Formats: sequence, structure tokens, C-alpha cells
Amino acid sequence: MTNSVATHLNPTAAEPSGRPAPNARPGFIATLRAEARKFRHAAPLRLAIGLALPMPLLGAMPYHGYQSFSAWNYWYALFMPVASALIAACVAQADARLGMRSVLGQGTPPAHSWWAKALLCLALSALSNLVVFLVYLAGSAFSAQGITPAGTLTMLACAGVNTLTCSWMIPAGLFLTVRAGMLAGIFAPLAIQLAGGFAWSLIPLPQLFPPSATMVIPTAFIPVLPSGEPFGADVALGGALAQGGAIIAFGLVVCAGAFVLLTALGAAWFSRSEGR
Repeated sequence: MTNSVATHLNPTAAEPSGRPAPNARPGFIATLRAEARKFRHAAPLRLAIGLALPMPLLGAMPYHGYQSFSAWNYWYALFMPVASALIAACVAQADARLGMRSVLGQGTPPAHSWWAKALLCLALSALSNLVVFLVYLAGSAFSAQGITPAGTLTMLACAGVNTLTCSWMIPAGLFLTVRAGMLAGIFAPLAIQLAGGFAWSLIPLPQLFPPSATMVIPTAFIPVLPSGEPFGADVALGGALAQGGAIIAFGLVVCAGAFVLLTALGAAWFSRSEGR
């Protein structure tokens, strides 16, 4: 009797069996899992893997016993921004074409749904970079140096850095796709990233701020400048990155903060959609 009264007074209370009441709102983990299941066999996963393959497959195999990392440079400079823009737009468009009613009608807090979409896109971006890392790792087995712990950790760190520096595009793409359509969600963040990325040499302390950070920070891990030249060709930038661990760390914090801030703003905007 007591449990029945408690459940009546609090609809979100658990049933005696321990299961949540039928009208209880799903938790964030359940929302994240639902988003992951939704795209388990969909276009975003295929994009994350497919777009990550061309560049490392062309450049990971050693030439005269040595690997060339210029293909990795083309990956984070061109292919990765394209992949990030397409993934975010596809994830957002899946519900945006229905006016987001499929999300708002689930009883899930809108902010949870927004964060789940952003984190799913971030995970897919990490998967793309992991594919690049694995292809290069396999190629290093045929190099003169072979697979070494130091080289493996360096390439893995570069993959993680790539994921973080380009992450600002995810919340921007989600918002623009829902608000203005898929074309805006793809091309606006992509244009900003490419323009800002290739303007790295014109911006003071570019390693601190996205989108230029996407071009500059990976240079500290792989020996190729954003221009495609060897690391030692630019004494000023190469020297600063080689000795400026604190600067690189601060730049990564800025990139992570940009992702969190833009996602939080998007979640706040989307939360107001529940009342529409």
C-alpha cells in the first residue's frame, strides 16, 4: 500500500520490482545508448570509417624503409574536417527532418538528447582517427624502425589530438543543421575550419585557438608542418612547438572548452524547443 501511494505521488519513482515507472524519463546513459543504436548501421558510421581510409592507405606504407607522414597531414587538414561536418549533419538530420518530434516525444530531457548527439559524433570522430592510427601502425611494421612503443604512443597521441582540435565543428554542425538545414550544417563549419586552418601562419599563437589549432598542434607529434614541409623547415614554429609543452596543453584545453561551450549553448537552445 505504501509503495502504491509513493508511486502515485511520484510518477518517476521505481516500481517495487526495481524497474523504473513507465512514465519515468530515461537517464542520460540510456539516451546515449539509444542514439548509438540508432546509427549503428547508418551513414555516420560508414562515413567515419570510409573517409579515414584513403589518405593513410596511400601514405602509410614505407618508402625506402621509412614512412611518410604527409598523408596524415592531408587527413587532418582536409579529410577530417569533411568527415566531421558530414557526420554531425547526418546525425542531426535524422531527427531534424521530422521537426525533432521523434526526440521531443520520447520524454527525454532535450538537453540530454543534444549532448548525446554531440558525444556520439565525437566518438565517431575518434573512431576515424583511430582508423588512421591503426593503418599507420600496421604500415610501421614494414618500416626500417618497425613498431616501437614510443612511435605507437606518439601516433596514438596525434590521433587523440586530432579528435579534440576539430571537435568544435560538431556542436556547430548540429545546431546549423537543425536550425537552417543540412547544407548550412555541412558547409558553414567546413568553410570556417578550412579557411581558419589554412590561415594558421597569419594568426598569432594559432595553436591556442580552433580552427587553426587543428593544423598546428598535430605538428608537435608528427614531423610534418601544416605546409607539408619537414618539421625542421620552420625554425620559429618548430622550435616553439618542440619546447612549448605548456602552450600545446593550453591549446588543447581551449579546444575542449570550445566543444563544451558550444554544445552547452546548443543544448540550452534545444531545451527551449520542448515548449514549442
